[in-house]
Amino acid sequence: MNDPISMISGGIAITETVFDKLNFIKNIAEANVISAYFKFDGSKVEGHDNVNVELIQTESPEVFYINVKSLKDYSFIHIPINDSGTHELIGTIEGETYPDTNIWRWVAKPKPNVIVGGNYTPPNVKVDIIVVGYRPKALVKHFS
Repeated sequence: MNDPISMISGGIAITETVFDKLNFIKNIAEANVISAYFKFDGSKVEGHDNVNVELIQTESPEVFYINVKSLKDYSFIHIPINDSGTHELIGTIEGETYPDTNIWRWVAKPKPNVIVGGNYTPPNVKVDIIVVGYRPKALVKHFS
């Protein structure tokens, strides 16, 4: 198979449950799974033309958020290529109350037993990304 989900190899640290979930979704009629591979800086390496991300810059160049651009009828899952030692932080759109899971960044996991002042903002981790989109209505239809 040549689709991006099937091409995930041993070099990619993906949990079995996520991989199983993606394969399940891929096989549901009308789910229309699409995906793309991005470098840590948001540049697309390859993938579907309709899967895109944008960077949301902050005051510090080493701190930025990634946003999956919305696509009608699709939901997206973002997966770090190698999540070893990373921690995901979810962003909140300015003026909104609730964080949005489509806006995130990855930072290094904190070292155990180290206390850092509350004003420290860790830089992003350089980790490449796979973004997978699917149609949730197809899942509902499948189970109804």
